[in-house]
Amino acid sequence: MSVIVYSISNCPKCSAAKAVLRRKNIAFEEFNIQEDKEKNAEAVKKLENAGNSTDEISAPVLDIDGIMIQGFDKEKILAALKEKELVE
Repeated sequence: MSVIVYSISNCPKCSAAKAVLRRKNIAFEEFNIQEDKEKNAEAVKKLENAGNSTDEISAPVLDIDGIMIQGFDKEKILAALKEKELVE
């Protein structure tokens, strides 16, 4: 199981998403997509492959073991963690 957070600098929504993961003791990798263009392209490709619109990307982008979440949505994050059996 892997959890990746694609974030940008000084982003309150990115911080909020990471805080949810930390509170649930979920290990995650983080990549700053402002600074790393390859990781930015990776996030866009994953969103496209998952059928998400990439016309305007909202940070953060979370990859919870293949479930892609764009923007901060606590309920979606928790549902994805539960679906992947990372939390009860």
